[in-house]
Amino acid sequence: MLMYLVVLLSAFIAVFLLGVNSKMMRDDRIVWAMIISWFICAAQYGLTWAIVFADLSVTEYMIFSGAGGSLGIGASQPFYNWLAGLKSAK
Repeated sequence: MLMYLVVLLSAFIAVFLLGVNSKMMRDDRIVWAMIISWFICAAQYGLTWAIVFADLSVTEYMIFSGAGGSLGIGASQPFYNWLAGLKSAK
């Protein structure tokens, strides 16, 4: 059960950060994009670790990583809009 959570959260974080990073690059926030890339790398390491050590079937991995990834990309848009709203309010 713990490995399902590791896969789900790693996928969520990786895809969430990829979505935010895409917006950062679009808006020419290069330094922030470079910083976020380090966290993307860490989340992808978590996914790779889970593939090697979790002993999940392909189906289990696809279900939990797919769910985490879709939730992550869905959450990145409102988060970035909120973040951009904070910056424009100053």
